[in-house]
Amino acid sequence: MGFLGIRLSRQPIHGKGKLVHALLIMLIIMLTFFGLFANRFTLRGRQRFVFSKKILAYAMMVTAIFMSIYVRQIYKDYMNSELNLRDAVKLYSYMNITVATINFFTQMIMSKTAGEMMSTVPLFKTLNELHIESGAIRKSVMLALIKVLGFPLVLEFALVMQQRRNEPDAYWTWTLYKLFPMIISNFLNNCYFGAMIIAKNIVEAVNDRLKMVVDQVNCMQLPINREHYSKYYCIQRYCTLADELDDLAIKYKIICVKSTKYMALMSLSIILSLICHLLGITVGAFNQYYGIAESVIGGKQFDGFGALINLVFLTISLLEIALLTYVSNDILLVIRTTGTSLQEINLQNADWRFRQSVHAFALQINTIKYKIKPMGLLEMDISLMTSVLSAVASFTLILVQSDLSQRFK
Repeated sequence: MGFLGIRLSRQPIHGKGKLVHALLIMLIIMLTFFGLFANRFTLRGRQRFVFSKKILAYAMMVTAIFMSIYVRQIYKDYMNSELNLRDAVKLYSYMNITVATINFFTQMIMSKTAGEMMSTVPLFKTLNELHIESGAIRKSVMLALIKVLGFPLVLEFALVMQQRRNEPDAYWTWTLYKLFPMIISNFLNNCYFGAMIIAKNIVEAVNDRLKMVVDQVNCMQLPINREHYSKYYCIQRYCTLADELDDLAIKYKIICVKSTKYMALMSLSIILSLICHLLGITVGAFNQYYGIAESVIGGKQFDGFGALINLVFLTISLLEIALLTYVSNDILLVIRTTGTSLQEINLQNADWRFRQSVHAFALQINTIKYKIKPMGLLEMDISLMTSVLSAVASFTLILVQSDLSQRFK
């Protein structure tokens, strides 16, 4: 829900925006608390986010504490030859610590830029002007909560069960020590995920209004209707519809431009997270094979509990990528629908003012050419999931072939 933090204006917020408003306030508080946001919101003059040196100092303190605990632990494991990269859980933890550390530094560097960009997004004004179904907002929020809260809870349950088996005398709260880096490393991606969901809802509302305009214009040009409308009425009606089309074009441009700028801020975190999940899935899949091979070929007892814990982490990584792919592909499809709807307008007998608005809107869509491509490395659409699964299959096959060649040498 990140870039939607956003101009908290004094205008009244209607029911559909209250839930979003509450979640955004909670999000900004959590980002600040975890040291990932060094801006404060000011009510003086034009309301906006302002870079704060005091909050930056707090973020630096959080980063220093995090590194002194977690990065130091990785170093100690390395020095004691306990850096077990074949353990999917430990590898997942090490990678998340690395990603979280990088996120801390990048957010401190980009805090001022992020605050300035967030201050320019008129989210609640847009929500109030568009008719967005409350059910769609709730559905989107529930999907975001599954990713933000549901996945960490599943991981926490797995960590608790693993600790009870391996360290029965330890308190369950120690599992939070392992879970914390996983939350921090995915926090910015969760912000992007929520932002794209809300952006999709706004574009869907724009498309609904655009569809109404298309239907009205096409209906007015039917021969049976043209005979009943006066020339003055047609001119007046076309001008009204042209004004509405211009307003929709502005909203379309805002959501495309702002979401693209927000993607630029989140690009490094998203790429690192994808790499983290890719390696985690590969090692998890190989460990599943290794446990079975040790049991069938090596004659050892199969560790069903360990395989189950490994499967939980493997599945969560797959679902993280799948949901990220789903929401990215979904908003691309919704945005393409806007251009398709414009092409359905019959301009044969339309007023020149309306034609001008249609051509301007169409030119804007062609100029923007909306894409989700973090750091210009890969395009996030439905093909991303296929690429990830192909890469995992290839890497896992190489590891399996290497292991089998060693066994039967």
